Amino acid sequence: MKTASWILWVGILIAIFFLGRCSKKCAAVETIQVKTVTETRVDTVTIVEPVETVRTEIRRETIAAPADTVYLPGDTVRIEVPIETKEYRDTLYALQIEGYRPRLNWVEVYPRTEYVYRTETKTINTPARRWALGPAFAYGYDIKNNHWAPFVGVSLTYSLLSW
Repeated sequence: MKTASWILWVGILIAIFFLGRCSKKCAAVETIQVKTVTETRVDTVTIVEPVETVRTEIRRETIAAPADTVYLPGDTVRIEVPIETKEYRDTLYALQIEGYRPRLNWVEVYPRTEYVYRTETKTINTPARRWALGPAFAYGYDIKNNHWAPFVGVSLTYSLLSW
């Protein structure tokens, strides 16, 4: 009878062990969520009457102009006009203009600035530990003396269900 009860208990423990193995996988779950937001801002920079950095006379052109305030055919004067190139430079802009007495009144520059915001969320679920070793305070059936009795000691436990 004693051998049969031991075999029964060992069989129950083995069945519980395999039942627990089939209940829920304990694989580590890792979730990584990366959110990237790119914001582009266009700023307007106005430069009023910029200062020229280089002035170069590139050629001279001859034009026909009226000799008097009243225009008569054949009443023209030939005038040489200098054609110039002017460059304007700064840390924000660079430009070049060409013509007779060219003058730059203003410049608007539209620099683009990109701001990138990155938010990273990382969630790691550690696997549930199935085996545990710890103190035990219990009340159970004593097989040796065939009666119910309190128990104080160290127990090795296996968790069947986890949620």
